[in-house]
Amino acid sequence: MPNLEEVVSENGSPLRHPPKIRPANVFRRYWDLAAVLLLMAASLPLPWISPRTVILVQRPGTFDEQWVLDSAFKATQGTIFGRDVAFVYGPIFQWLLAAPERWSRYPMADTYVSYRTLLLWCGFLFTYATLRLLLREQPPWKRFLLLLLLAVFWTPWDGRTAFAIFLFALFLRGWYAVSAQRIGRLVFGCGSSLLATIAFLYSADTGVYAVAAWVLGACGVAWERRRESPGLKISAAAGGGFALSLGVLVLLVNWIMASPLDFRFWRTSLALVGVHRWNEPYPLSTDGAIHLLAPLVIGALLFVARRIVPADRTEVLAARPGFLLSAFAFALLCMQSGLVRSDYNHIVFGVYPMVLCVGVVVFSFRSRLMSAATAVTAIVCSFFFSEPAPQFRPSSLRFRLARIIQPIAICPGGYRDIDHACYPAQFAGTLQAAVGYLQKHSAERDSVLIFPYQYMYGVAAQRNVAAGVEQSFLANGKYLSEFDIAGMQQARAQVGLYFPDQTADGPANPNLSLQIDGISNFTRTPSIWFWMFRHYSSDLEIAPGIVPLLRDESRDARISMEEYPLSLPADRYAISTSSQVIGLGAPLWPANGADFLRLRMRVNYSPLWKLRKPERLGLEITLADGTRTLRTLVAEPNVMSEIWIYPWREADLSRYFDSDERRWRVSPRPAVTDLRLVVSPFDWFSQKPESITLQSADAVRLSLKQQQTITNR
Repeated sequence: MPNLEEVVSENGSPLRHPPKIRPANVFRRYWDLAAVLLLMAASLPLPWISPRTVILVQRPGTFDEQWVLDSAFKATQGTIFGRDVAFVYGPIFQWLLAAPERWSRYPMADTYVSYRTLLLWCGFLFTYATLRLLLREQPPWKRFLLLLLLAVFWTPWDGRTAFAIFLFALFLRGWYAVSAQRIGRLVFGCGSSLLATIAFLYSADTGVYAVAAWVLGACGVAWERRRESPGLKISAAAGGGFALSLGVLVLLVNWIMASPLDFRFWRTSLALVGVHRWNEPYPLSTDGAIHLLAPLVIGALLFVARRIVPADRTEVLAARPGFLLSAFAFALLCMQSGLVRSDYNHIVFGVYPMVLCVGVVVFSFRSRLMSAATAVTAIVCSFFFSEPAPQFRPSSLRFRLARIIQPIAICPGGYRDIDHACYPAQFAGTLQAAVGYLQKHSAERDSVLIFPYQYMYGVAAQRNVAAGVEQSFLANGKYLSEFDIAGMQQARAQVGLYFPDQTADGPANPNLSLQIDGISNFTRTPSIWFWMFRHYSSDLEIAPGIVPLLRDESRDARISMEEYPLSLPADRYAISTSSQVIGLGAPLWPANGADFLRLRMRVNYSPLWKLRKPERLGLEITLADGTRTLRTLVAEPNVMSEIWIYPWREADLSRYFDSDERRWRVSPRPAVTDLRLVVSPFDWFSQKPESITLQSADAVRLSLKQQQTITNR
């Protein structure tokens, strides 16, 4: 069926009478949409189908579970990402995540299994729309099969990457239409800026990728039509419209979030995107490297092969030079996420654009023999090199079917019901005790303080968690730390919970906090910890490892800090090899003891670190009793940073919230006798620093004057 917009005569006469649209023809062209409906049906969460079934939470308290529960709860209370709290995700993402909780009778329980649903469905729709844009000339069965394979085996659950690549496909089509003068340049520029703004409101990194997609699409089409003289003028006009309208939309978003000249949404969004590269690097394993780099190599070969094959080059979008150049560049850019944070989830996010583009290329051949061969190859590769997403695994489908037929309405033995969710009995008892404490010391609309990340306790108590930045470990660097503290100050929470770190040499305790990537939660965000230390005192322990905090307005005025220089030479240490140990020397540790070790230092990198990831940084501490420990550090590249370390058992940090200073230092604390910096690569993708500048090293001792002393004055 011809495209109605293109049925025009050569001399620009009006449209001819379009052929009559018959339902059979429409179905024949769009029946691949059935794949989206099948995927939605297969991913329906159990509570929507069988409301009587309880939700079994076998491993409560996992890290990602905390921010998911809190994000949904915040949305129901009117707290919006980007306006009230800074986070990588934006208000559109938050609305999609929280919508099932708004509709549920048991919001906390249903969030566990429903929060992905609308985000996942958006991912299906974005992928379908992308295939319609890039494989429009292909028969529907190709899009149907490719969509099923991508959705079941490759698509990330949160829709960010699918949205970004959909925008790339749309912008690329738009650039081709502009160059062919089928769309006005200003219309395209303004429309593109609106979509880019929506991308930022979905997720900060999606917004960045959207702008990159717009630029790469322009470059690809301009290179393909580089011999056509009007091309540069057309691109300049579209670029001007994009920039101008984007500036207006930025001010509009400012006005919605705060005021027209308040750029906090954009500053925090870009800061959170930037902090990802140096605050969260993770080593790339051998399996991860294969999973990440195999699609890159295969993709490069297939893109070159598609460029060489001359057939259909002018009729098939996936064979055009502009698409091949810009799509490969965009997919390569998206892989950066998996190269920096190289855990399984981020590798899946990073590799998806390349997998989708490779799928588009191999499904773009019109030959029946080639089409059949590529379809079989795609199916085999998906089964052998990936695995179905959790919601599409046969065991998951069988489980949901069984629960539909025979719902489980009561918790099994060893579990207790809280809000229609079944938790292990011991955890449920601890959760209820903590919830009771928070509710006793706060009103319904009050906020509570949680450190470092166990937000589910606040959600279970129906209390908002006070913070300027969602997930406190992201509040690293001067700007984000101050932003997080400002949110806590504004909330003025009267009660909170502190969860000390679990250490490798300590007894296992599920109530203690995990050290993210082996970095102490205190060392990662010391300014947050010290602000809490100055404004809260501890109460009687709720359960082993859970320290309740009560706001103490007088505490800040009673705390003093003494600094003792350690007499280590201030120097610039050159880094000559990727793995290097720098002896800082024997510190002059104060005879009366100290509480913390503080280093002021700068890790100097070349600009290449922004294309790779910084190396791992550690401090080897030797104590007077012969104990030697290696503490992992995090420092922003090329910025003078304060590194704070508690050299002894991390769990003892909770003692500092006691109102009696004599209880702070109960455990033995041998003096620090030697310090060595250890620089080592995470993997082959790590960037070696050029040097490390040590400005100063100090021991710090805290003291707390008694309340009576202040009163007498």
